[in-house]
Amino acid sequence: MRSGSAAIAVFTGTGNTLLAAGMLAEALRSLGRSAVLCPMEHGVLSLPKERALGIAAPVACFSTYPAVWRFIDSLPPGNGREVFLLATMGGAGCGMEGPIRASVAGKGYEPIGSLIVTMPGNYGKTKIDERNNRTLIDGAAEKIKKYAESLTGGSAVWGRGVPGVSRFFASLAHGRKPWDTFYRFFPLTVDRESCTGCSVCRELCPEGNITMEKGRAAIGRRCQSCQRCSAFCPAGAVKVPGRNYVPYREVELESILRLTKAGE
Repeated sequence: MRSGSAAIAVFTGTGNTLLAAGMLAEALRSLGRSAVLCPMEHGVLSLPKERALGIAAPVACFSTYPAVWRFIDSLPPGNGREVFLLATMGGAGCGMEGPIRASVAGKGYEPIGSLIVTMPGNYGKTKIDERNNRTLIDGAAEKIKKYAESLTGGSAVWGRGVPGVSRFFASLAHGRKPWDTFYRFFPLTVDRESCTGCSVCRELCPEGNITMEKGRAAIGRRCQSCQRCSAFCPAGAVKVPGRNYVPYREVELESILRLTKAGE
């Protein structure tokens, strides 16, 4: 990484990616680079010419969320600006970094490295395995530290994905079909008896899919299943009906609010 500084654009659901991006920023600082985290929700970043762009995003549908693709698709010409990727997954990435590389390279950015790390799973949990989660996070932290060293040392590489397969899932992720299908299995709804009307879920929803009706939250049908609302509802009112799932989050509410409000 020739650049002396980097802005890491972050999209996070339950906090795994925010935690990982913070690790990467800290590792880069320890190696003499400045690094800041910025929310993808605010759209395209206005960066000084000499600052590299980092993209930090979760794997979803073997690709990534619509909010992330909107950010990538709206990037202005790169004019040779360095770009790197950090992705978090609970299972398989299926080469999701390949289509992202193709997209940013096609806009004139210089892809210098990508890393996908495994973090704790956040769907359909009936209990939280703290020991296993700690093991995964510690393992990711070690890989991220080495990744920062490879970025600054010029030895990082950017994966190209699985030809055909990764492009197929990237195409699917741009549309509604996978998210509508997922929503049928995890139909998040609000328990109106538990909801306090605090509107935190509405503030956090990247799709503008949550409204307040008669002082209580209501979830629409544009859900991309990022799980923010269920993870960070202070009252635990956002649930999958009929399932005894335990909400998972890896950072505190204040951390994600601070990220999403940064620069407002």
